[in-house]
Amino acid sequence: MKHTNSGHCEKCHDVIVKYPGFYEPLIEWFLDFQMKHPEGHVSCAGRGKAEQEALYLRGASRAQYGESAHNYNAALDFFEMTGDTRSIYEETWFAATLKPALPSWLKWYGEMDPMDPDDFYELPHVEVRDWKKLVSMGLLALVEPLDD
Repeated sequence: MKHTNSGHCEKCHDVIVKYPGFYEPLIEWFLDFQMKHPEGHVSCAGRGKAEQEALYLRGASRAQYGESAHNYNAALDFFEMTGDTRSIYEETWFAATLKPALPSWLKWYGEMDPMDPDDFYELPHVEVRDWKKLVSMGLLALVEPLDD
């Protein structure tokens, strides 16, 4: 299955529901966003232990398993598909299309916060701003047990 600019991309849906229990407000926001901007797609949503550790070891993620919002079904990585596969991460699209559509409860790593010493630049990454608090309240759980 391929990503399609239909406004209801089945491939994006499959990426989001890969692990059960994805954060429902984030799904709802994304579905609304994609209807308005069908060129917006998801490359990654929830991430299990094996995938997270492989990305960490490769240097593609700064977080080990349990340290990323992806591990709690509370993050999405975006790309835009307008026909040129060489430009799926055009900063202008993220700034002009994604950024204005983000509610205050989402954090986009394409714009660094100078007041946050732990902030880092990651253009495609969007996460639930208070995901760690939701984890501590028992409202989000790891997508896989630690012993898998």
